[in-house]
Amino acid sequence: MAGVVGEAVLSGFIQKLVDMVTSPELWKYACKEQVDSELKRWKNILIKIYVVLNDAEEKQMTNPLVKIWLDELRDLAYDVEDILDDFATEALRSSLIMAQPQQGTSKVRAMLSSLIPSASTSNSSMRSKTEEITARLQDISAQKNDLDLREIAGGWSDRKRKRAQILPTTSLVVESHVYGRETDKAAIVDMLLKHDPSSDDEVSVIPIVGLGGIGKTTLAQLAFNDDEVKGRFDLRAWVCVSDDFDVLRITKTILQSVDPDTRDVNDLNLLQVKLKQKFSGQKFLLVLDDVWNENCHEWDTLCMPMRAGAPGSKLIVTTRNEGVAAVTRTCPACPLRELSNNDCLSLFTQQALRTRNFDAHPHLKEVGEEIVRRCKGLPLAAKALGGMLRNQLSRDAWANILASRIWDLPEDKSHILPALMLSYHHLPSHLKQCFAYCSMFPKDYELNKDDLVLFWMAEGFLQKTKEAARPEDLGSKYFDDLFSRSFFQHSSRNSSRYVMHDPINDLAQSVAGEIYFHLNCAWENNKQSTVSEKTHHSSFNRQKYVTHRKFEPFHKVKCLRTLVALPMNHPTYDCDFISSKVLDGLLKEVKYLRVLSLSGYAIYELPDSIGNLKYLRYLNLSESFIRRLPDSVCHLYNLQALILSYYLINLRHLHIFDTWNLQEMPSQIGNLTNLQTLSKFVVGEGNNLGLRELKNLFDLRGQLSILGLHNGMNIRDGRDANLESKHGIEELTMEWSDDDFGASRNEMHERHVLEQLRPHRNLKKLTIASYGGSEFPSWMKDPSFPIMTHLILEDCKRCTSLPALGQLSSLKVLHIKGMSEIRTINEEFYGGIMKPFPSLESLKFEKMAEWEYWFCLDAVNEDCWKLRKQLPNCLPSQVKLDISCCPNLGFASSRFASLGEVSLEACDERVRISEVISGVVGGLHAVMRWSEWLVLLEEQRLPCNLKMLSIQDDANLENLPNGLQTLTCLEQLKIKRCPKLQSFPETGLPPMLRSLKVINCENLKLLPHNYNSCALEFLDITSCPSLRCFPNCELPTTLKSICIKDCENLESLPEGMMHHDSTCCLEELKIKGCPRLESFPDTGLPPLLRRLVVSNCKGLKLLPHNYSSCALESLEIGYCPSLRCFPNGELPTTLKSIWIEDCKNLESLPEGMMHHNSICCLEILTITWCSSLKSFPTRGLPSTLKKLEICGCPVLESMPENMCPNNSALDNLVLQDYPNLKILPECLHSLKSLQIIKCDGLECFPARGLSTPTLTSLRIESCVNLKSLPHQMRDLKSLRDLTISFCPGVESFTEDGMPPNLISLDICYCENLKKPISAFHALTSLSSLNIENVFPDMVSFPDEECLLPISLTSLRIAGMESLAYLSLQNLISPRSLNVIDCPNLRSLGSMPATLEKLEIRDCPY
Repeated sequence: MAGVVGEAVLSGFIQKLVDMVTSPELWKYACKEQVDSELKRWKNILIKIYVVLNDAEEKQMTNPLVKIWLDELRDLAYDVEDILDDFATEALRSSLIMAQPQQGTSKVRAMLSSLIPSASTSNSSMRSKTEEITARLQDISAQKNDLDLREIAGGWSDRKRKRAQILPTTSLVVESHVYGRETDKAAIVDMLLKHDPSSDDEVSVIPIVGLGGIGKTTLAQLAFNDDEVKGRFDLRAWVCVSDDFDVLRITKTILQSVDPDTRDVNDLNLLQVKLKQKFSGQKFLLVLDDVWNENCHEWDTLCMPMRAGAPGSKLIVTTRNEGVAAVTRTCPACPLRELSNNDCLSLFTQQALRTRNFDAHPHLKEVGEEIVRRCKGLPLAAKALGGMLRNQLSRDAWANILASRIWDLPEDKSHILPALMLSYHHLPSHLKQCFAYCSMFPKDYELNKDDLVLFWMAEGFLQKTKEAARPEDLGSKYFDDLFSRSFFQHSSRNSSRYVMHDPINDLAQSVAGEIYFHLNCAWENNKQSTVSEKTHHSSFNRQKYVTHRKFEPFHKVKCLRTLVALPMNHPTYDCDFISSKVLDGLLKEVKYLRVLSLSGYAIYELPDSIGNLKYLRYLNLSESFIRRLPDSVCHLYNLQALILSYYLINLRHLHIFDTWNLQEMPSQIGNLTNLQTLSKFVVGEGNNLGLRELKNLFDLRGQLSILGLHNGMNIRDGRDANLESKHGIEELTMEWSDDDFGASRNEMHERHVLEQLRPHRNLKKLTIASYGGSEFPSWMKDPSFPIMTHLILEDCKRCTSLPALGQLSSLKVLHIKGMSEIRTINEEFYGGIMKPFPSLESLKFEKMAEWEYWFCLDAVNEDCWKLRKQLPNCLPSQVKLDISCCPNLGFASSRFASLGEVSLEACDERVRISEVISGVVGGLHAVMRWSEWLVLLEEQRLPCNLKMLSIQDDANLENLPNGLQTLTCLEQLKIKRCPKLQSFPETGLPPMLRSLKVINCENLKLLPHNYNSCALEFLDITSCPSLRCFPNCELPTTLKSICIKDCENLESLPEGMMHHDSTCCLEELKIKGCPRLESFPDTGLPPLLRRLVVSNCKGLKLLPHNYSSCALESLEIGYCPSLRCFPNGELPTTLKSIWIEDCKNLESLPEGMMHHNSICCLEILTITWCSSLKSFPTRGLPSTLKKLEICGCPVLESMPENMCPNNSALDNLVLQDYPNLKILPECLHSLKSLQIIKCDGLECFPARGLSTPTLTSLRIESCVNLKSLPHQMRDLKSLRDLTISFCPGVESFTEDGMPPNLISLDICYCENLKKPISAFHALTSLSSLNIENVFPDMVSFPDEECLLPISLTSLRIAGMESLAYLSLQNLISPRSLNVIDCPNLRSLGSMPATLEKLEIRDCPY
């Protein structure tokens, strides 16, 4: 199916060519050059071809000659577009020359003529090209007649619809075979059963929306067949609608479902009258599955009889298209998401193996799980691939499916692509080519919508319409249409970006064929086919160092239009490099480019050859180090978007991101009158390039930052900037210098400049920073910014008052920071209205050092002294108020009425103000005098809806007041650094309290004795040295987590952890730094405890005796020197991880690791720095163990042979500082990773070698007594990475060879290793070799006895004292060479052309 062409892309392409041919500008130029007759022929031929494309698309399936014809037509269409672009470019050049003013005309025209090369060298050359195209068009038009291609009216033909038809759905479902839809089903059922009186006049329509194959039909089936749902409806009907929305057919099907005796009637009126009678007074449920129709009239006609139904009637619509949901719904749509990996795995194994797991077929588990990961949660893919593998128990068969591309699978067995192809066929032609374009992005790539729209615009995919004045707006609509049809979805990692689901990506590649191509790193290892000569659009993965070889595949692609380096516009901390020479060679090969993105490369300058890309419309040089652009960029005459800097006549988008050192704008930037995006404008020093350059940029829109305004010395420039006329600017930043408020700053001048910079009333966000005037401009007092939502005034250090902002009716966020001269906020701030800031949600004051007074509207008649300590109550109740670093401001409690969050901190400049936690109702970050808030609490005058209370740094607080319990909505209470606090109130804690934190309260002796009456879930007690015990009462049954840390005198844990009625919910218990704690309560551990952490408890001697009966999953014991052993008995069967560290007196591991009933779940065991540990459990370690790490156990016995009996799970083993290790046991058959470090007792490996056939990584380091490497290493065929270092006893490699499939080999500091392995050249997969301080006598490397493997791409040589000659001549594609500290090195030989990185250091010769 791959590579099918025709109407899919060509119809939009041909239509675009017709539009280009008839363009008035181009036609005028064609008449002048006398080629208009040829263009007229082109138009007529193109129209005739256009009308037969539908027929050609269908016939190519059965007639290979039609497929060839379509291929040739596509190639010809690209050539036609190129020559039309030539004409358009030359026409534009001519018009510019003629448009120059008379004064100096000859000089200007001469300059333009020299700077902008002619699109064709002569009129005769142009006529020759057009005549050639005419002949090709006539020939291909004649062929269409020979192929009997005819005009087909409308969309698909009957044959095409038949071919694409999918088996109709029914209402039946096997619910036991559905996984992961419980929550979705419950939501739909709830909507079906819930009665909404507001919808009694019409049927409630519930759309289920999602990607094809996501499970919409299945969810509808589950809801349709729910027993409670069936009992609530009098009539139920199911109709599979599909792409043919035939109102008569659908009406008939519904009627036949509710009345099986209905006669075969084909009159819509009779059918609807009859259906209305059946529905009359009846409560019905109707499912319309797979709806595509967006025609409101047809939908309303279908629904006409349904209005007769009883209240509570429901209609479920499943669709892939948000547009359908918008037309049909009466209540919110239900968007359906992918299955979890576990649910997808269950669905897959149910289809493939008739079971939910791989227990009976463990050999298929690994490849099966990888197949499921490829499905990315799409049920259709899991079912289809599982069905293809049903009764296939051969691992090879499963591996073949894993390696296959979805479009290569047989359609009669895999229904994935045909199902998704239906969505593609429903796209209009202009969206089909936009979607196909996305095939050049790899799977999981996060797309930026704006980037993609600019790509489409540069490629000419955006059809001109009367409705959309800007192509960017049209492109955005295209994208939104594709998104609404589930071709894109939001990225889970970055909601501002988008991804294509894997099967959708496969679909794009299927329909795109060879025209689009993604060149990834696999190509360079000859694992992927090269670029086709027919490719026109390509992307490639960036790599660290780029040589000319990277672009060799494009040398034969003469008409490449798109070349994009990926990822784009993703900030990185490490640059990639491409040399000017390589870049110059590339640009000379790709002269037809429309889109070029080299984002992320450390490019310092562009070669002059950039000017040869006369068709280029999009150039992205973001995240580069460009210092200047060459003059030849003036030749880039069609350029629309330049991402980084600089300009050209047609430039529409100029992004200047992360250019921190930019000091001024390029000259004549004001001439870019088409500019729409200008992210930054820097006012240069000396008034060379001032604000007047903005004068004629009327189309600016989006975001604009004007920086360096302290350099704007000419007040007239501010007026000439004419910001008030730029209605498209939505976000504006105006910034002066933030490091100089000295005498050089003219206060009056800056005030006048800002007065002239009044923006348009469409402004939404405004930031003014480091302004040096004493007053804000008059336009800020004017309520003529009706849609402004965000305002930031920052570091305006000379301003003494705030403007009238209360009139901004839409303002949601107001942030005022660093206004160090403001002492009072007076009545002017409110704008003279009684209810200011009606929409405000967040008000933040920060670093207002002199602020003392805040005027309150309701305090107008009071004495001035009463203005102190007043918080205005005129703010909206939803506002979050954040006041920090304002040491002179105080306010009284009566203003707390509507706040939902309070943070109380000492008003001491030495105390660092912490950040506020976001509140639910509202918020306040308050600085209060302690005498005030204690009175408030006692008098119950704190807000009743307070949810968070933080009490910090009260040096005099001894007891919490009794009023605490009156805070009935309080959920979080934090008490920190209150050194005199001793106890909690007798009345107890607030009833809704969920979290209690007590930190650094040195004298706290008693915790609340009745906290079992509240809803506490989290209890955190830290650094309370006077606390010795917990109250004698049960803990709250709601408690989920207890953390006790650094309570140095705590002697016992709460006995109430275990409830007599077993209702305790405690899941996590962490005890750290409690040296006097010796044991756990006799009642043991709670039954639901999942994680137990005990650390730095020097006195702990005993662990809980009953942990075998709880649900423990993780046990962490560290720094407990008094602990000698574990309790007798088996460990919890649920335990998955044990971590034991620095328990220096622990002598043995728990014997209960091995269970008699073999249901142990232990997977990870880590034992480090236990100096007294002597032995392993006598019954060995559990067979479920996957990772074992032993480190720093000097007296531990050597690993016994029966340590892991019949172990099939252990795949990761780390042995470090383990001197008694003499030899490895032979029971490690499943190991994948083995590390042996500082094991001085290890002298050799088993005589038969390592019996680890699955080993992929082996590291042997600092084993000073090791005499030899493992024997039979050639049998380790899975080994990919091998490191041998600091092993002085190793003198040679094994004679029987090395692991044959090694990819990486490190050999370091084995000074007695005299020479390398002679069979180096046999390691045909080796790509990375690092040798350091070995082979001390080797003069020439490689030599005749030791040849390097030709596959090597990275070589590092260090510390080879005798090395004099180094040669890489036998390597095919080395990329990186590092030679360090080789003092006698004299010759490197010839360097391969593929080398990307060369480092030579400390080699004096």
